Amino acid sequence: MENKFDLIIIGAGCAGAGAAYKARSLGLSVCIVENRDVGGTCLNRGCIPTKTLLHSAALLDDSRNGSEFGVETGEAGGKKLDFAKLSAWKNTVISTLRQGQTSGLEKAGVVIERGTARVEAAGKVSIAGEGGTKMLEARAILVATGTVPAKVPVPGGKLPGVYTSDDFLEGEGLFPKRLVVFGAGVIAVEFAFAYSGFGSEVSIIARRTIFASLEREIGQTVTMQFKKRGIAVYPQSGIAKIEQDGNSLNVHLPDGKIINTDAVLMATGREADASSLFAASCTPEITDKGFIKVDDSMQSTIPGIFAAGEIAGGVQLAHAAEADGDYAGECIAHALSGGAGGAGGGGYASKKRIIPACVYTTPEIACAGMTGDEAKARGIPAVTGKGVFGANGKAFLEKQERAFIKLVFHQENKKLIGAQFLCNHATEMIPWAVQCIEAGISAHQIEETIFAHPTYNETIKAAAKDAITRGGL
Repeated sequence: MENKFDLIIIGAGCAGAGAAYKARSLGLSVCIVENRDVGGTCLNRGCIPTKTLLHSAALLDDSRNGSEFGVETGEAGGKKLDFAKLSAWKNTVISTLRQGQTSGLEKAGVVIERGTARVEAAGKVSIAGEGGTKMLEARAILVATGTVPAKVPVPGGKLPGVYTSDDFLEGEGLFPKRLVVFGAGVIAVEFAFAYSGFGSEVSIIARRTIFASLEREIGQTVTMQFKKRGIAVYPQSGIAKIEQDGNSLNVHLPDGKIINTDAVLMATGREADASSLFAASCTPEITDKGFIKVDDSMQSTIPGIFAAGEIAGGVQLAHAAEADGDYAGECIAHALSGGAGGAGGGGYASKKRIIPACVYTTPEIACAGMTGDEAKARGIPAVTGKGVFGANGKAFLEKQERAFIKLVFHQENKKLIGAQFLCNHATEMIPWAVQCIEAGISAHQIEETIFAHPTYNETIKAAAKDAITRGGL
């Protein structure tokens, strides 16, 4: 097998695959090295398995509430969870999609090497695998190894029964009857929704509030939904220590409260660890948070060595990592063709992108651009319009719970600069907002658009009208 390439990519997750496809489309020879599974965290230990669990939890909720819509499932019908069958289906989904991604890379002409890679020098990568260690050479190297669950320094945090999200999603998974979730971001909230839907007794502990980084009303609404579902919420708290109590665990809060549980999920975020990726003589500058420092062309402080995705400090979302890798692939091709860096040809990748964020709760959450508070903090004059779903026919017939759409407009030019959706189908609707923000669409253009009836999208027009009438645009 050839040992020399234009580009060697370390990591076959979203960023690595995105870069590989782009680099191949621009004529580069590419080798991608992966020491676990093609697809990275998203496919194998993140987005896909989590959403499989959430889908089953939603089906259970629908079956429990079916009688309200005239659908009777019966006691033995759709109200029981067979977690073993769910785990088997989850694993089928993962393996099928993984094989599809592997085949896609191979058909694109990407060489896939299995093993643990280390950058030995600019242009040289060693791969340690079952057959020993081999050396590859390349004109450029891209590191796209992503992140791992953050290690939480809590006394008792290494006891049996204390887990990461990887532990819950890999293999046969875990199904505790009582679960404490430590965290208040996307991972923590989605697990809390899923396992409460399965019938587990769930408590969630937050250092601040639920979704403190999102629009305030979203966090407030999710907290209310948690309580309605029977999830105990402990905001402005933390874990003082965890102790073994027979076959269970006692979680001690700072205020003295003790929660007895079968399992604790540590879901306080993800962190980077680039220390093992480079030989001592060839280590680029690493930030104080463990990320590889890169410039605008995704190049590290060592010429010829690039990084993309979460390991480079990118937004911790799969689609953001893929876009980051795509951009890096274009930058690398441009540099290898004699360019000075940056994306060649002024293509779309060279522009600042609007990255949507999605949470697959019930109802869903999706955001893009700025909130009203963020605009204010940046000194941008903004007007927020709000649309609620009380008069939306589609939402009413589905018994949509408290939900809303907020659109944020620049007060002077009236262009859309942000959108926050909390409603069913929000994650499918948010690309509209991304396109409108990037295209500079105004409140009046949105208000004049004819939205199909009956759809959730009609509330978008209501939010734009609110910004125009009440907000004075």
